[in-house]
This record gives sequence, C-alpha cells and structure tokens, in this order.
Amino acid sequence: MNDYEIIQKLKRREEDGLRDLMKQYSGYVAAIICNISQGILSVEDVEELSADVFLSVWNHAAGLMEDRPLRPYLAQAARNTAISRLRKRGEAALPFDDDIITLQAGENPDELAIKREQTQIINSAVEAFGEPDREIFIRFYFLGERIEAIGRRLAMNQSTIRTKLHRCRKRIKGIFEERGYQYE
Repeated sequence: MNDYEIIQKLKRREEDGLRDLMKQYSGYVAAIICNISQGILSVEDVEELSADVFLSVWNHAAGLMEDRPLRPYLAQAARNTAISRLRKRGEAALPFDDDIITLQAGENPDELAIKREQTQIINSAVEAFGEPDREIFIRFYFLGERIEAIGRRLAMNQSTIRTKLHRCRKRIKGIFEERGYQYE
C-alpha cells in the first residue's frame, strides 16, 4: 500500500489506514527512536513512543498532504517524541547530528545538496568544539534548552554561556566563509 492510499484512509478516519501505517512503518519509527536514544530507552519505552507517534499521526491526519511522503513526517515525529522523553528523564547523551533533510515545496536537488553540505559543516565544527562549548552549543541549538537551564545544569553563569555561544557561532561562520558561503 502506498502513502497516498494510507493518507486517504487516515483522513477518512478508517482504522485500516492506521493499521496499514503501523504495518509499513513501525520498524522505521522504532529504529529512529532507538538511534536517537542510543540505548538509553528500554524496549518498552521504544514501543510506547512508537505508539505515541502513530497516535499523533492519527490525531493530525487532517493536516497530512497526499502529495507528500509519510516517511519524513514520521521521522520528525519520532525524533521529537524521543528527544522529549529523554529531556523529561534528564538524560544527557543525545545526538546532535540530524541527517533527516527533506525537500520542501519549491526546492530542488541542488538546494538539498547545499543543505546537506551545510549540515555536515556544522556537525564537523560542533564535533571539534572542546567541552563545555560543545555541550552548550548542542543543548541550546539542537535540543532547544534555555540558557538558564544550561547554566543550572553546568553550574555556569548565563553571561558566560551567551559568550561561549557567540564564539561558537563566530567559529562556524568562519568555516562557512572559508568554504565560500557569504553571510550579511
């Protein structure tokens, strides 16, 4: 069954659509959750989060677009669900590299290639940061933590964190400029 048919069934609130979705994508969703959690979550947690993802798709089926594949939507939902659970548990080991880049309306493969290259540049730069800069940058930009929360977690002054973020951005900007990207 293709994504278009599944979306149609979901929009008509047919339970077969949800069953087809789960049959086709349960392994994919579970794999993303496992990759994000890096073994922190139990099998039961992964199953529960997978069910949450499918329930979310069911509840938001009216907003699905028939001309778009389900895979990127499910990937983002699984990623967000896993990160949310890990944040609630206070787990620190979270990945920051995100290879999930999809074409949006009006984009072309060249734009996708540029996005991938830029993502690789950022990931390489962040990997090269020393501690605590790396952790601060990941927590702020990739995990969406507030400066106050990062300061409490790392026992650092908020102004120090702002300064470190500024310096990290400056280093990344320099790398982009070396590679021929210009920013105003």
